[in-house]
Amino acid sequence: MMSVALAAISCADDSKIVDPWDMQFGSPQADSSFGVAAAPGGDVVVALATEGSIVQPNAGGRDVVLARYTSEGSALWLTQFGGESSDSPLGVSMSSDGFIYVGGFTDGSFAAESAGSADVWLAKFDGDGTEVWRRQFGGEGWDRGFDVTAFDGGAYITGYTASVLDPATNRDGFDGFAARFDADGNLEWISQVGTDAADWGQGSSLAPDGGLYFTGYTEGVLGDAHAGRKDAFVVRMSPSGDIIWTRQFGTPELDWPQGVGTTADGGVLLAGSTEGSLGGPNAGLRDAFIASFDTDGNQRFITQFGTTETDSVFEVRAVDGWIVATGSTEGDLGGASGERDGVLVWLDTDGAVVAFDQVGSSGIDDLTGLAVSVNDNVFYSGGTSADLFTTNEGDSDVVLGSATRPADG
Repeated sequence: MMSVALAAISCADDSKIVDPWDMQFGSPQADSSFGVAAAPGGDVVVALATEGSIVQPNAGGRDVVLARYTSEGSALWLTQFGGESSDSPLGVSMSSDGFIYVGGFTDGSFAAESAGSADVWLAKFDGDGTEVWRRQFGGEGWDRGFDVTAFDGGAYITGYTASVLDPATNRDGFDGFAARFDADGNLEWISQVGTDAADWGQGSSLAPDGGLYFTGYTEGVLGDAHAGRKDAFVVRMSPSGDIIWTRQFGTPELDWPQGVGTTADGGVLLAGSTEGSLGGPNAGLRDAFIASFDTDGNQRFITQFGTTETDSVFEVRAVDGWIVATGSTEGDLGGASGERDGVLVWLDTDGAVVAFDQVGSSGIDDLTGLAVSVNDNVFYSGGTSADLFTTNEGDSDVVLGSATRPADG
């Protein structure tokens, strides 16, 4: 049902850093991954959606697959589960006590009776891949879980909603939302973040007090003045769900962040795309950007980069004196290969771009997920429509790998 190919690349000797490796796997149907998480002991867990049968017969539509690998890329276990409708995992995170939290959205009754349209779901697994609990929530409108951030004793899930999930904070239309669950699956609070215009919530990461950094875009005035069309926003929330501060920024064009990371000193990093001149002149159709704010919401930098074509970044993390982001490009950032290539972007802590690692096939390739282990190993996930690391299994395959920082290779 599945094949995996590994490729090792030699690198400088460092006891903390594993040699880079990569793999491609999937079913004859469509498979995709947007989330990867590093385990406390150094393993890596990837969450993917499959329309095929990777571990067991497909239950219907898109199923969820969780897979755990060692830091060197050896498979430990894979598990597949799903309902009669499509169940899509978009975020995965691991707590320091070794539990896996994964979430996304479902078109059916995945963990409870469907509330209507698409609902949000969140599930907890132990380190061996055994499910502990599963929760589903939503309203009559369309609700989508986008990212998951674990903490000691539970997890946050963020996304966007067209429903009334919290009457006290509902602003009509589409709002972003953040919800906090404890270790037993009890909902502690849910809060909508938005304006009377369209607002979409996306990525999240843990703030230094155990609260949440939460990002998305708005077509209204959420924090500062509206720059035009879609603006980026980032919110810092307390562990009890109170908004500590909100920052809004953008250009007259489209600006939207997706990924969030926390810096070593507790600040926040954002990864996104802009069709304007946000951190410099726009290079083409769409540029990527990385933004940084400190714990009080003061902007440190916005770095914009791209080609004459479409460029995006999806996730961003701080790692041992570096900043790394995953993304894609239709141009040449570090060696063009095909229609669209995956890319790793390396920046210094001041936001200056140091290097690009561009990987591609003859088809469409994206690097979307990103995680950093306690030993500073960098893991990425994504997808390919062609033969990137091995022969493609079918419609689209999942890719997974590790990478070494420019100074180490």
